[in-house]
Amino acid sequence: MSVEGDESIEYVIPEPIPTPSAEERIKIRKRAITRRLWGYGTILALIYFGLWYQPYEFDLIRRQIPNPNPSVDPDSKLLFAKGTKILIVTAHPDDSEFFIGGLLSQLSKSGADLHQVICTDGDKGYYFFFTDAEKNRVVRREEATNALHAWHGQSLEFLGYPDRWLHAKPDVVQKVSDEILRIKPNYILAFDGDFPPRASHQDHRRAGDIAKLAAEQTHVAKWLLLFSTIAPNHTIDISNSWEDQKKLLEIHKSQFYGKHLTGIENMVEFNAAKDGDRAGFELGEGFRCIKLK
Repeated sequence: MSVEGDESIEYVIPEPIPTPSAEERIKIRKRAITRRLWGYGTILALIYFGLWYQPYEFDLIRRQIPNPNPSVDPDSKLLFAKGTKILIVTAHPDDSEFFIGGLLSQLSKSGADLHQVICTDGDKGYYFFFTDAEKNRVVRREEATNALHAWHGQSLEFLGYPDRWLHAKPDVVQKVSDEILRIKPNYILAFDGDFPPRASHQDHRRAGDIAKLAAEQTHVAKWLLLFSTIAPNHTIDISNSWEDQKKLLEIHKSQFYGKHLTGIENMVEFNAAKDGDRAGFELGEGFRCIKLK
């Protein structure tokens, strides 16, 4: 009996997949291992490049603060006397306003003879890969010059070294030494390269090293006042200078603007409150003061 429409079904039996030989299996494993190695290698290379490119240093072992670390008065009457010569050495165009803007405002009002050396032009900005270094260099030099005029600085020397690549090499130290010999400052203000915050910009540390070496080899300045330090032995009351410092920060429009400016102001105020609390002030700026002669 047949059923209308019934069609015969033809089954095709697939040919068995050949089993790879031992030699082929070894080749397959080698290719897989090679692909994994390339993948892991690429990831590690990207991580290494990111760590190499980013500008911050982190101390795996926390630096020990000197003990004892007694309070020091860096001849405050001389520091705030009219005509006292002061040289500020920083790494980037906005460093002085960020870290010691309160003190700069007070020194300006006291009639101090203020001068500055900036080691780099801050041409990397926020270290974006496609940043326009030449444009940054021009803009940030102009902002630093405007800030200098705001706190009545007398001279500003740009050393012009690349942002993020500052090193305490003899030629850099010599250039700062030349400025010290020209200005003959009573005080040198700089970053603390020996006791910096655990995570800090490497240019800040190197600028501090450079300033200290130059100060020690010139034998001109009486005091070295180091800021951005974990080992302060003197705090300056800037409670009445906060509004002035905010105005100085606003000059660096390429770096601090909009919500970011508010964030920066909050950060600076928080650090000032922490320094001030240590000395019984509402706001303060801490320094590690070293008497040179």
